[in-house]
Formats: sequence, C-alpha cells, structure tokens
Amino acid sequence: MPMIDLSVLVDGFYDPPCPMVNPAAAQAEDEVIAWLWRLGFLTSEAQERHLRSFKFGLYHGISTPTVGLQQLVLGIQWFCWGSLSDDQYDNYDWGEREERMRRVLRDMRAIATKGPEGLQGTQDNPVIAGFADLWPRLTAGLPPRARQRITGHFLDYMQAIVLQNRYHAKGRVPDAATFVTMRRNTIAMLFQVDVLEIVSRIRIPDALRDSLLFRELALCFADILAWHNDVYGLEKDIADGQTCNVVRVVAASEGCTLAEAVARVLDRAKQRQQIFLDIEEQLPGLADSLGLPPEAAAEAARLATDLRAYAFADLVWIRETRRYDLELPRIKGTFDDVLITH
Repeated sequence: MPMIDLSVLVDGFYDPPCPMVNPAAAQAEDEVIAWLWRLGFLTSEAQERHLRSFKFGLYHGISTPTVGLQQLVLGIQWFCWGSLSDDQYDNYDWGEREERMRRVLRDMRAIATKGPEGLQGTQDNPVIAGFADLWPRLTAGLPPRARQRITGHFLDYMQAIVLQNRYHAKGRVPDAATFVTMRRNTIAMLFQVDVLEIVSRIRIPDALRDSLLFRELALCFADILAWHNDVYGLEKDIADGQTCNVVRVVAASEGCTLAEAVARVLDRAKQRQQIFLDIEEQLPGLADSLGLPPEAAAEAARLATDLRAYAFADLVWIRETRRYDLELPRIKGTFDDVLITH
C-alpha cells in the first residue's frame, strides 16, 4: 500500500484537540455492532471480529471527539452500514448486479422520499432494513431545505455507484473529466457533510449553506477524502478489479506510472486543502454579504472544523484499520450475498 500519513496535509490544516478521541468511542462501537446483529448484517462471531478489525469507532472517535454518545452512535451507524452496503454493490457479476442494484435504488428512493412506509414489500435484507431504520433517525427534525439537500446527496451517491460499477464490470478506467464528479459522489462525502452537520447539531442558514463558496468548500472536502482514500487503497482496488481509482485515472490519462500518479494526486489534494482553508477564512465576510449575523459564520466555521477533523481522522485511522489489508476479503468476502432478489 502506498505510504500516506499526516505529512500529506498542508501546514495548519488541522491541529487535534486534547483529548483527541471521544471517550464514548468504544461504547458507541459496541452499540453499532449490536445494531448490525439485529439487522442481520452480522451472523457469526467471525464476521464480528472481521468488522471490529476495521476500527470504525476509532475513526469517529477522532473525527467527532466531543459529541455525545447517541450522536456518535448515529455517525458510526451510517459509516458501518454504508461501508458494508457499498461492498455488497460490488459482490455480483454484472448481469445479476444490474437487477439487484435496480431494486436497491427503488427501495432506497422510496425510503428517502416517503419514509419506510413508502416501501412496497418487506425489508428483507440488511441493506434495506438498515437504511429504513437509520434514515428516519438521521433526518428527524430537519427543516425542508436541509431534508431536500441530504436526500439529494444520498440519491446522487447511489446513482454514482451504478455508473462506477459499469466501469468496473467492463474493466475500463474512466476519463479524468467524468471521474472527478463521479468520485465525489461514490465516496459519499457530500452526504457525509450533511451527516456531520446533524451529528454535531450545527445549524447553518440555507443562504450560506447553499452558497457557491460553501458548496466549493464541501467539494474540496470530498476531493481530499476521495483522493487520499484512493492512494492508500490502491493495491486493494487493483486486487479487487476496481478501475475507478484516481491514481489509475491519472496514470491512464496523463501517460505516467502509478508511482508518478500517486505523487501528482497527493500534490493536487494539497492544492484542494489550501483552497478549503482560503474559503474558510472568507466565511465571516460571506455571511455578512448575505445579510446574516456573525452567528451564522460561527456555525459554518464549526462545520468546516469538523470536516478538517474528519480528514485528519482518516489519515490516523488508516494506520490502525485492517479494512484495506490484501489478505482480508472485501469483495465477495465475509459479508457476501446479503442482497436478495425477491
């Protein structure tokens, strides 16, 4: 796995608080594990050991070090469910996967737009059952624009997964222009911005949250996380036959080696970090120009801090997690075939 550590962050991008890890992280992880058992995603002790080796609790304990237990549980539930479900979408040959994904999209769209009661039929696999349980709790009490935003980001994520799978099935590396937008969505980090806003109980006025500059800040966040992920997951992606990796895209589109592509990707990620910081400095002036009080800029700054903490936590986590170990199966592995077709 290519070497990647905190040195890939520009100076001043994130200075961790003390204590750095949420004291409720272990308890929160235990509660999420119990939830996955109830859903049927975990059915054996071996699966639980495998999942615990991913250390999702550590990741979120670092990225949200001060939130309460139940908010921390909510954030980890999304991440665990999303990670396990994401692996499911790659588990099948394309002919079968197309039909399975069509049904998953239908059911998730119904839940996201109408609630669990919008489902026609039963919640008969852990992917749908988990989403039906998580979505109402995640979106409870959101004002209309925030609900519309998070719903759109989630459905964009799911549709991008379908597009990505078509490249994987054909063994094709996407062109650079297509890839950037697709990857921003397949990593679900635009949706993660919404989740962090909910978990940290941040309220940003719609005019500021939907402004061009703040949307660009969120895109920077998505690019940074996606590109770092693709660098440290490169060997795993190659082993699993995954073609939608930014390192592979840069190597193919720019005619360079994978090692050269890694260096270029990390340099570009630093450029995105600097743009993020530049936008963050402009938030008070932006809020003022929109006729908003200083409190609005302060809330936006809180979310920007959470986003930087999340990127920092990701780089700490990869030194501890076994999710990307080559010997541990991710595709057609421990959790395969939980999606069913009836």
